[in-house]
Amino acid sequence: MSSSRAIHPKDAIKPEQVISSQALQAGQLLLEHQIQPSGECEISGGLTQHLLVFELGHVDRQVFRMGGQEYDDSLGQGDLLLIPACTSFFGACEMIDEVLALSIDPDFLQQMALEIGCPHPERLELLSGFKIRDRQLQSIFQFIQTEIQQTKWGNQLYLDSLTNLLAIHLLRNYASRPLALRSPEEGLSKFRLNRVLEYINAHLVQDIQLADLAQAANLSQCYFASCFKQSLGIAPWQYVVEQRIERAKKLLKQSNDLITDIALQCGFNSQSHFTQQFRKHTGVTPKTYREQK
Repeated sequence: MSSSRAIHPKDAIKPEQVISSQALQAGQLLLEHQIQPSGECEISGGLTQHLLVFELGHVDRQVFRMGGQEYDDSLGQGDLLLIPACTSFFGACEMIDEVLALSIDPDFLQQMALEIGCPHPERLELLSGFKIRDRQLQSIFQFIQTEIQQTKWGNQLYLDSLTNLLAIHLLRNYASRPLALRSPEEGLSKFRLNRVLEYINAHLVQDIQLADLAQAANLSQCYFASCFKQSLGIAPWQYVVEQRIERAKKLLKQSNDLITDIALQCGFNSQSHFTQQFRKHTGVTPKTYREQK
């Protein structure tokens, strides 16, 4: 494929090459499991999004040119490729390849930079990289993929937390001017914490997003998540799961509702996901817990 204008990463491949696709952070990020064909690809106009590519297999030889540099090397499982937005590139490979490709809207990264204290987020630039070996980035990718695979659409609050963590890691380690994270000196005020906990309790049945909780506290997502963990010792998504389990315990003991219905009433998207989380937190299945009453 060849293009002289900036295009979205999803338009750089054919639909039949996409095994699965998942939008994250209200569509500002797009994670795709792709099969990339052998051959050449040149995008002289660059991409409209930042693109982070996670290698799932092994490539004997990959030729890649971007940012005035040329790379000619093999790629192994876990190796990463970072293509900043608006960067022209050329790639050639003689093998069919399997990857995870994460497109990141530059506006999302700028907003995250603003939240962690960058004075001029509009000047933010990422550095290109080939054959990056970064264990933390690898782990975040794998956590996101596992969460989506195990629960179909995934726990939105957990996925929000992971993608925020990924963005912060990119800003700290791959920005042209690495940024330091502004850590809160104290947790949430009692008023803000109560508002957030009340919101969680009232919306447990729904797919709560990190943005919802941050809005309830009137804070940015990144700063809120840090303050919440400092207040309660656990991340927001962990607290929400714990509250869902506690509600499920009451319903299992006090009602005759089907376990499938209880799962939905507590905000789990399937009985299998509910059973998995319930056993993880209590050591027994919902059915066994109910029989013990």
